[in-house]
Amino acid sequence: MMKLTQEIELTNQLSDVSGEVISQYFRQPNLDAETKTFEISSIVTIADRAAEEVMVKILQEQSPKDGIIREEGENIPSQNGRYWVLDPIDGTSSFVKGLPIFGTLIGLVDSDRNLPLLGCMNQPILKQRWLGIQGKPSTLNGKSLENSYSKLTDSQLKDACLTSTTPLMFVTQRQQAIAAKLQQVCKRMAFGGDCYNYVSLASGWSSMPMVILESDLKYYDFCALIPIIEGAGCIISDWSGNPLNSQSTEVLAASNQTLHQQALEMINNQL
Repeated sequence: MMKLTQEIELTNQLSDVSGEVISQYFRQPNLDAETKTFEISSIVTIADRAAEEVMVKILQEQSPKDGIIREEGENIPSQNGRYWVLDPIDGTSSFVKGLPIFGTLIGLVDSDRNLPLLGCMNQPILKQRWLGIQGKPSTLNGKSLENSYSKLTDSQLKDACLTSTTPLMFVTQRQQAIAAKLQQVCKRMAFGGDCYNYVSLASGWSSMPMVILESDLKYYDFCALIPIIEGAGCIISDWSGNPLNSQSTEVLAASNQTLHQQALEMINNQL
C-alpha cells in the first residue's frame, strides 16, 4: 500500500493556501460573479479563479510530472499517469450567498488504473478538512470518521433522506423520471449542499441514512469525494453501479450497501 506521505503534505498545503485566498473574498459585498455559458446552475467568481491559480502554481513547482484537471483553466497533461483534480469552490452558489457549505475539492488519481489515490474536501471558513486515502479510514481534521449507518444491513429507502444539489441537474426525461421515483419513495427530500452533502453522508451526520442522486456533473465535482466516501464505509458509483471515471456524469452515493442496492434496483426498473 502506498504511503503517499508527500502527497498528503502537498494536499494540506494546497488546502491551506486556497483557503487563505477564498477566506479573503467570503462575504464581501459586490463580488463579481458570472454564470458559465450553457451551464444553468454553474457560477464562477474571482475567488474560484484565484484559488485555483495558486494551487496550480504550487503543483507545477512541486509535482511537475503530475497532470492537472481543473475547473476554471486549461488542463495540464500528465507525464506519469497521475492527475490532480481540482475544484476550487464546489458550491459557489452557497459561497456567493455567504453560506459556509461549500468546499475546495482536491483529488489525486492514477488515471491508468482509474484509481483515486486520495481526496480532500476543505471547508476554510468552518476549519473542516476531510481526507480520504485509498484503502484507509477517512478522517475529519485528523480524526477517523465514525459512521453508524455504514454497517447497517436493514436500511430501507422509505426511511432515508434523498438529497440532490438542484432539481435543474436532472436534464433528460430519463433522469427526471428516476429522480421523481426516488423522491416519491424516500422519507425526506432535500435540495442544496453540493459537496457538503457527500461529506455529511460520509460523516454520518444526518438524522437518518442518506442517498445522494446527482447528474450533469463533471469529474472535478466528485473525484476527490470518492476516497472520502469509501473510506467511511459508504458507497459511491455511477447510476449503473459501476466505478466512477473521468467520463461519468451521473453519481449515486448511499450510507451503506443495502440502500445503494435498493436505489440501483429502482433506477434499473425505471429504464
